[in-house]
Amino acid sequence: MGLKSDSWIRKMALEHRMIEPFVDGQVRDGVISYGLSSYGYDIRVADEFKIFQPEVTAAKLSDVQCAYVAGVLDARAQVGYTTLGQQDRPNLALVVAGDDWQMLERLHATIGTGLLRDPGDGRSELVVSKAADVQYILSQVWPYLTHRRDMASRALAELKSSKSIVVDPKHFDADSFVDFKGDVCVIPPNSFALSRTVEYFRVPRTTLTVCVGKSTYARCGIIVNVTPFEPEWEGYVTLEISNTTPLPAKIYANEGIAQVLFFEGDVECETSYADKKGKYQAQKEIVLPRL
Repeated sequence: MGLKSDSWIRKMALEHRMIEPFVDGQVRDGVISYGLSSYGYDIRVADEFKIFQPEVTAAKLSDVQCAYVAGVLDARAQVGYTTLGQQDRPNLALVVAGDDWQMLERLHATIGTGLLRDPGDGRSELVVSKAADVQYILSQVWPYLTHRRDMASRALAELKSSKSIVVDPKHFDADSFVDFKGDVCVIPPNSFALSRTVEYFRVPRTTLTVCVGKSTYARCGIIVNVTPFEPEWEGYVTLEISNTTPLPAKIYANEGIAQVLFFEGDVECETSYADKKGKYQAQKEIVLPRL
């Protein structure tokens, strides 16, 4: 198995659309470099990010707001299990149902989180399914509750257990991410973000790639993790960008993020990624873990 040079990468990109868009040479001035290099290709990170932020996104409420939210919850709230945002895995959620859409909108604006939806039964719902948000909201309004006080206590006890909030590759909680689009993404300390490449790849059947982070980011404690591109895989690459520092870290969109190395096998593989209909084939966006 041999490492492929710039001439091979150029030929495959221009004649077989292996990399689109393709930059023939290195772009360096004023940016973190990207484009064709001697024995690899430096990919760019797009301006779409999912920032891992499982901590609270709900608003900090004033006394007046706590009293208002508690009044609504006393009259209309349920705490139960829902599959919303959990890929069919039930999780504890706060649900406020009613036929007053404006009231639900006001509540949504007050707490600063949740999803307004119409389940199709003539009533509307505001659903807060992110465990950290449910815990934070109930903790704030608990002293103001009357009718739902016991319900809130039981929910808080369950949410504070060590098993209530956990990273599970088989049942990943999409609500742990905050979507961001822009030229500069700031990753919280000791957290990570998912993004995708600017480039769309089509890997030849005889080729396997290895992707490593660029030294500019690595020297700042920012690690880029990308699994190999298997033979006949195609799509935008989902990037995992980890901030290992105790400080916020900036990531610059549309600039270099990692380098792809191309290796060609001596013998064609029996089964390619396309043959086995891989679950991440032809992905067009940032894709979360799948089984």
